[in-house]
Amino acid sequence: MKYLIFFIMCVSQPICLPLPEASTILMGSVSLGSHMAFVIGLIGILIGIILMYKLSFYLGEKYLSKFKKSSNYQKYQKLISTNPFLTTGILFAIPILPDEIICVGSALGGVSLKVLMPIAVFAKSISIGMITYSSNIASITSLKQWQIIAIEVVFMLVFALIYSKIKKVKLV
Repeated sequence: MKYLIFFIMCVSQPICLPLPEASTILMGSVSLGSHMAFVIGLIGILIGIILMYKLSFYLGEKYLSKFKKSSNYQKYQKLISTNPFLTTGILFAIPILPDEIICVGSALGGVSLKVLMPIAVFAKSISIGMITYSSNIASITSLKQWQIIAIEVVFMLVFALIYSKIKKVKLV
């Protein structure tokens, strides 16, 4: 039963759970162990991201069509869709905004689910892994949490560069 409750909490996390992801994952690590918390947490949060994206996309198409003509919206959409690895990836990697906001912004900004999911899988694997295995990572690498986040951001920048190069090649 505790596995099911933790899974439901993780699915709810990017949709409506007003708790920081770290607190949910830490609770799972304590009650289920690091490995189970990582696997269940990652799968649950990714399913929640998909559901929130789909809900935002549907409601955005239905109710926000009049805002799509505004210049501010078009600037936002261009910023997000130009290089989603840079914008969305860094937002997922650095816990500044809740996942709900990132999913809504991606859906409304025109980032496809095919592009969003690899970003989410990469960023969430690192962030959840960092939370569940933080003591192991610290003892093995002697890195602090901010250093691991910095490494993740560097990876996102590299992926953003690769994505922009591939996109340019496809356009030519």
